[in-house]
Amino acid sequence: GNISILNRESGFVAITPSAVPYAERSIEDICVVDLDGTIIEGNWKTTSETPLHLIYYRKRPDITAVIHTHALKATVFSILGNDPLPMVLNEAAMGIGGAVPIAPYARPGSNELAEVTFDAVGNGYAAIMAHHGLITVGPTIELAFTTSAAVEATAATVIMARSMGIEPKTLDNEEVIVLRNMYLKHKPQKA
Repeated sequence: GNISILNRESGFVAITPSAVPYAERSIEDICVVDLDGTIIEGNWKTTSETPLHLIYYRKRPDITAVIHTHALKATVFSILGNDPLPMVLNEAAMGIGGAVPIAPYARPGSNELAEVTFDAVGNGYAAIMAHHGLITVGPTIELAFTTSAAVEATAATVIMARSMGIEPKTLDNEEVIVLRNMYLKHKPQKA
């Protein structure tokens, strides 16, 4: 997958390069681009999924981080059809904020993929891309990562329940909203 972070003050995006394995990357390998995708700094070509990242920064002022993964269990849902990944866990509801839609198939790296995925995410924070993987977005990289982890945990739980021949019970939509707001408002306090 690939990761990016936007600095709203400069208008520049730090984004992972194409085809450089994560284990071999250093800070110097990260590319910096403007909101049109023009390379400002970097020794590598940016990820082929750059349009998928930039669309959120151009169209959603609340987003400053995008994570795209091929998380195995979430990706299972990418091949099952159009039914969204349901919200079944309270902790996942806190991290995701609602059922995760499945974006229609579009070719990797294309502007079409960016558009259909953006439409699927809507005002939310995640979508599973048909026959591809997962995208999560957030106002911070920490929240985008939390959402990615919550989607993968939910997918694993739903897969296990269904493997037992049971359709899991979903959380009520109003409860999901309450849980998400609780999570976003929670601030650690000293005892």
